[in-house]
Amino acid sequence: MSTTPGIKLVCTHDGCEKRSVARRLCHAHYQAAWKAGELGQHVKLPPREKKNDHVCPDDHKHAAASTCFIQHQCRCTPCVEAHNARERNRSKQKAYGRFDTGLVDAGPVREHILKLGEFGIGYKRVAELAGVGTTGVRTLIWGRQDPGDRYGEIPKRVAREKAEKILAVQATIENLGARQSVPARATHRRVQALVARGWSLSKVARLLGWTVENFHTMMRRDMVGAATHREVAALYEELWDVAPPRETHRDKIAYTRSLNFAKQRRWLPPLAWDDIDTDEEPPVPDEEGAVDEVAIELAIAGEGVRLRPAERRECVRRLHAERWSDGRIAEAIRCTSKTVMRIREELGLGAFDQTELRARGAA
Repeated sequence: MSTTPGIKLVCTHDGCEKRSVARRLCHAHYQAAWKAGELGQHVKLPPREKKNDHVCPDDHKHAAASTCFIQHQCRCTPCVEAHNARERNRSKQKAYGRFDTGLVDAGPVREHILKLGEFGIGYKRVAELAGVGTTGVRTLIWGRQDPGDRYGEIPKRVAREKAEKILAVQATIENLGARQSVPARATHRRVQALVARGWSLSKVARLLGWTVENFHTMMRRDMVGAATHREVAALYEELWDVAPPRETHRDKIAYTRSLNFAKQRRWLPPLAWDDIDTDEEPPVPDEEGAVDEVAIELAIAGEGVRLRPAERRECVRRLHAERWSDGRIAEAIRCTSKTVMRIREELGLGAFDQTELRARGAA
């Protein structure tokens, strides 16, 4: 058979008498000639054979998306009808100038996911909160993970509905994972406010399902789990305006001791805060340089006592006399090392040789 284009040929396949150019042979003869390599390179590939007897697996999403019709080559009645309806709607919207692909720029969505990650909300947690697939969120960060030429390619567009769901996830403690650590200041403030209302630490611990020993340990930590923060916040919202029970003699004793305990440490009640999470701690008035010896002793012992400026200076003076370093003093009285250094310089106290302090600590 000649492969020169334009030559009239007679198709002899099964008695076919059709005369045509090389690319217009009957379908069966055209397929046989193409497989045998008898057609030139300029001739387009043969048409795809139709599979009318195709049956879709049960896990295919029939008629729900174009993936089943286009990629899986499904030709069941629901998929064909849904595909035809989509194509008719697409042509109509294009004709009216209202065609919308439903995709938006993926750049802002990716930046939002990265900011959430910096706050401590991982991509799996983002997907869980947004109600979308984990793979799609991961692809927006690190690109496609399936092997092939497009490996590592970051999508430029994303479905509008998915983008709106992801952007709705905010960087808040409530959205953190249960084991993610957060600063304990807000948790401690809530517990202290409940104690200032008369709820003892033991009662608060039991209401949270904690042992008293573990609860006291948590009150000395700088970081707590996000789940602990949420549990304490929920209990605080329930009890901040509720007085503790005082029907029995033991309850009355616990109530009085809690009030005295909070007063000695100058813990603030709930109404002292505008925003218990973000407010700066209100200053304790300095009554003409007066100091409270009990507060000083509690602060030196490591208790979370709010000190007046004169009391803080007295703590620095006494601990400096014990040859404590600035960092150790700052940890005891709950402030920064720079604050201790400024107070020490104001009092005219010199710094200690760090080598000597380390040697004494090792001894």
